[in-house]
Amino acid sequence: MAIFMNDRIRGMDMNKILATTITALLAIAGLASAAQAEVLTIDGMTPANAAEFPQIQSVAIERFGGRDGRALAFELEDSLAAVTIFGQPYFDVIGGRSGIQSDASLSGNVTASVEQYDTVAKRRRCVERDVEDECVTHEYIKVDCLTRSIDFRAQVRATRYRDGRSIYTESFPDRAEQTICFGDDEDFAGSESVIRTMVSQTASAVRNDLAPRQYRQDIRILESRKGMTKAEGEFFKAAIKMTKTNQAEACRMWDEADRNGLVHISLSYNLGLCAEQRGDLETALAFYEEADRFSPGKYEVTESSQRASDHRRALNEWELRQSGRTGNQG
Repeated sequence: MAIFMNDRIRGMDMNKILATTITALLAIAGLASAAQAEVLTIDGMTPANAAEFPQIQSVAIERFGGRDGRALAFELEDSLAAVTIFGQPYFDVIGGRSGIQSDASLSGNVTASVEQYDTVAKRRRCVERDVEDECVTHEYIKVDCLTRSIDFRAQVRATRYRDGRSIYTESFPDRAEQTICFGDDEDFAGSESVIRTMVSQTASAVRNDLAPRQYRQDIRILESRKGMTKAEGEFFKAAIKMTKTNQAEACRMWDEADRNGLVHISLSYNLGLCAEQRGDLETALAFYEEADRFSPGKYEVTESSQRASDHRRALNEWELRQSGRTGNQG
């Protein structure tokens, strides 16, 4: 960090200048430390939101009404065809008017309307200029404006072929509003572009409803050592440091602390993360339950317990789906 001195500060106490500089450097170091927080990397999977879709193997994209319905149908076809779980395509996606029978079909409708109306709003404008036409005074004044609103709604329905029952129905409303005033240095975004974005976002939302999603997340460990003996705290701190270079070794150290009789919320929670990391979800949930007894409702514990529970449900649904696929092939 460079320090530049001018005539106004040459007379200042150099100790004060150095103290200010050191404070700034410590603040920057603190931000860097926060950005490199100690974490464990967790691989997991979230289940599909639609309860009756895990056993649907093939999906037909049928007619979507409305001016933008065709665009949504194409987006859905691409989004669902791109879903892969454990390297395998999740859906057999069948285009419209195919002779192949699917397990379920998607259909629906899309409406989008664009309206414009006059309005008035306050804007910062120049109200006084000098002889060289340079602005010397700005004020917020009322100016004439034009507001454009785009209202969007997509309705999507999935029908199961074998019994004709609707197994998924959802509505996706959206609205975009933009106001341009006289003197503003901007133009309206293209209406078609805004609507296409809404269509894409709808397709992504449907994909998340109908199929699971795999993820990799860095989850912060608990670092508090309050209540530990000095020796326990030093060993625990060494394990925390180890997460930056060898997460497996950090977990081994925490397991050793557990075998040596350490009882602490941070240890229980971190052991839960270790178990979750290696895919032992039942053990992870047991450790999270233990951690919750130390501090009921603690955010980190509740969030991790829900994540592991969702992962377990997603895996159970995946196994059920795979058994159904094997049965169909047999």
